[in-house]
Amino acid sequence: MTLAISHDSTVCNLPPFPPELWITIFSLATDIPGLLSYDDPNPSDLPRPLLKEREHKLLKESLFTKRNIILVCKTWNVLATNFLYRSVLVTRPATLSSLFVALGGRSSGAARSRHVGWWTRRLDVLIQDDHCEASDYALLANIIRQFPNLSIVNLSMPMLPDNDSWLRQLPESVVMALAEFCGPSLRVFDCSDSILRPCREDLMKLIIAAPNLSVLHCPICSPSARDGSPSARLDVPVMTKLQSLSLMSVFLRDYLPDNRDANHFPALRKLTYDCIPPPFLDHTWKHFVRLSCANVTTVHLDYSLQADRLQKELDLLSECCLSLNDLVIYIRSWTEINPNLTLPPSISYLGLYSKLRKAPTFHFMQLFAALRTMSGSKLKTVRLLHADAVEDLRESSRDLLQCELADSTRITFRIEDHEGHLLMP
Repeated sequence: MTLAISHDSTVCNLPPFPPELWITIFSLATDIPGLLSYDDPNPSDLPRPLLKEREHKLLKESLFTKRNIILVCKTWNVLATNFLYRSVLVTRPATLSSLFVALGGRSSGAARSRHVGWWTRRLDVLIQDDHCEASDYALLANIIRQFPNLSIVNLSMPMLPDNDSWLRQLPESVVMALAEFCGPSLRVFDCSDSILRPCREDLMKLIIAAPNLSVLHCPICSPSARDGSPSARLDVPVMTKLQSLSLMSVFLRDYLPDNRDANHFPALRKLTYDCIPPPFLDHTWKHFVRLSCANVTTVHLDYSLQADRLQKELDLLSECCLSLNDLVIYIRSWTEINPNLTLPPSISYLGLYSKLRKAPTFHFMQLFAALRTMSGSKLKTVRLLHADAVEDLRESSRDLLQCELADSTRITFRIEDHEGHLLMP
């Protein structure tokens, strides 16, 4: 059965294709693999800021394609509107008003009776403008109330003009709109790159309202006046569906349940944590890892301490994370990897990322000195995650690379470039 629609203006003479076929074509033209993935929208091992930058570029390109499709004719507008609103990207405060008007004035579906916000599964609000006002956040809260099936939320919000530089609290109205209108459908909540963050009480209310939450990247909670009252402290709920969690050392206590001997993250499989001063290695952190991370299979460690403390972190993972298979370490430079490191015995994959661009040759010499002496009974693969580091090795330090990899008895595991190919074919 073909679709026959005529209008007084802008008539689109479609080939005799069923509307289902056009919908499939629109889906293929605008699809981004993993865009609506609940398990983890960013499966790559690169640092999250780089992943988000790449992903948001793809989102913009997809949005451009969607807008062009619905402008072709009224028929395509009817068929493709659902795709336009399936993911929503906001990058400027000025677009909030027009988005709110569009959500209130458009409907979709065969009878055009369903509100377009019903189709929205993902919301990215990435505002870099320093002139975001309180009224903009109120408008954002009203927009969120139009998305009853929202599953993925990424927030990166600037400070309010009169906001305290220490508090940096995301307005309660935004968090409560998510909790009250999107809680049951919410699977991913990420505000790891946001200047404004929810206070702990608001975050706990959101988590309680979102029993199906699978990914939580909110390592920092904004302090609030209510933090000083233990009697008013909301307990961390048991999160039976949570598989991926981001933490930061100095804010660990925000995620500790009242009963320190209870595991409130039984489904946790991926842990991302920033190891910054003061170090994690205290009784509280060790107890938390032992209790909550026994089944974790992947750890991403952003390491910013002295090189000689890295082995202690690895020892902690060896003791507490018996199911650990993949370990990714982000360091400031290759000089922070000491020789004779002992990896957790269960590790088969190690990803390494240096934040220093254009490293000198002696940095790579230390990297290979560490790789030659590294021990891991099940280690099969080491991957260098940064494309620039791979390029530097292959071009500027090629002689060193050939020398290190020429003797297979010196390094027994596979060393890969950022794309998973052998570093030296």
